[in-house]
This record gives sequence, structure tokens and C-alpha cells, in this order.
Amino acid sequence: MKIDKPCPKCKTIMELKKTTLHFEREGFYADVENVSAYICPKCGTRSIPGKLATGIGKTVENLFKSVRETELSTDKELAPAFSGISFHKVQI
Repeated sequence: MKIDKPCPKCKTIMELKKTTLHFEREGFYADVENVSAYICPKCGTRSIPGKLATGIGKTVENLFKSVRETELSTDKELAPAFSGISFHKVQI
């Protein structure tokens, strides 16, 4: 089902496409690739559907929380446990 979603900035009808979301917290970065989003072909504004945005937000915040907890660990062999994560779905 196609939904005509007007851009909140310029009112052009947005297109459903894939995009990459970038997050940064305290010197750590996370990219979430191939996210379905409404993107304005005129001004580039992106809109992520509510449930998807909430799910991605919770996942990324949990990742950053895990990194902070590992860095604060008194066990210096664990800190930092990693410096980056790349997560991809395998295309068959």
C-alpha cells in the first residue's frame, strides 16, 4: 500500500527508500544501514516510521550503554572490549 506522505518542511511528497542512520555518543559511533525511511526528493528531509524509529533507538542506546559499562569496568582487561561494531544482513 502506497502512502502519500508530505514533507514536513517543504510539503513535497516523500518517497519510501533506504537510508543509513548515524549515531554518536561519547566518542563512539554507530551506523544503522538500509533503514526504510520516507525521504524528500526536494530537500532531503528523512522520516522514519514510529515503531521502526523506536526499535532502532532502543537498540542503539543499549549498545552505547554496554560500551560505557565496559569502559567503566574495574577489570582493565575488559576495557575497552571493542572499538566498533558492524552489523549486516547477508543478502542471498
